[in-house]
Amino acid sequence: MVGAVDYSWQVPYTDDHHALANQIMRGLDGFPGFALVSGVPVDDLTPEQACGFAPELLKSVGDPLLQGPEGAMSLGWLVRDEGSSRFRSDGTYRPGIYTSKSADDLDIHNDGAMNPHGHEVDMFGLLCLGTASAGGESTLIRTPAVIEVLRREFPREFERLCQPYAFERSHVAQSGQAPVMWAPIFDLGGARPRVRCNRQRVEMAPAITGVPLDASDLAALDALDEVLGRRDLQYKLTLARGDLLVVDDNAVLHKRGAFTDDPAAGQRRCLVRVLLARHAAGGQA
Repeated sequence: MVGAVDYSWQVPYTDDHHALANQIMRGLDGFPGFALVSGVPVDDLTPEQACGFAPELLKSVGDPLLQGPEGAMSLGWLVRDEGSSRFRSDGTYRPGIYTSKSADDLDIHNDGAMNPHGHEVDMFGLLCLGTASAGGESTLIRTPAVIEVLRREFPREFERLCQPYAFERSHVAQSGQAPVMWAPIFDLGGARPRVRCNRQRVEMAPAITGVPLDASDLAALDALDEVLGRRDLQYKLTLARGDLLVVDDNAVLHKRGAFTDDPAAGQRRCLVRVLLARHAAGGQA
């Protein structure tokens, strides 16, 4: 993505949300698979009000999906440090943690990897309400570029990545839904490719399934990590207040760097996340 010169994915805000959605979708359905809207009016919104405003803004892009813990789900989800950490003191993962509520560095992933609450997530939006005093940079990587490299350099490992892995999903499962799901990381058999990338949740699954990851499982995950770590495939940006990043969740993977807030100086990283499903044929445009 380094050196790309097409900036059509940079979109100025307009209160005509249907026209705005058309501009956003040009970036999502073409190159590069995401759009960055600037100048969204957030100055007069509390975080709670923004959680209502963001889904309303994005409903012309897709159908907003409920997210969060069962019994307290909402269409807008606050992404900010609330004292959580995904790691125990011994470095192992803590179950039941929403990593979006931490200041941790997050591995490259996509938000729909575990079918939260049974939803197939097609897109997501992040509306920035506040920035950290340090850190919090976002990294975006186009999935087609990753697949191209894997096919060329790691064909055996890529074949394994197209076969099912178990994903721990207890934090996004409702009552009666399984805490583990089985699916390939790259499912290329449908009309649209479906990607499920979250190594942390794959590594947590054996504690529930009792089925350890074998050498071929790990070799494929390591190959994926090696390709995802290539800087020439990455695009980096730091969201500013009033920015709205909208991403095709299967076409673009993402991560967030660790960050530090300074509440005394009025600097606290705070975003509103909206998960979206594509409109059904003949639905809202």
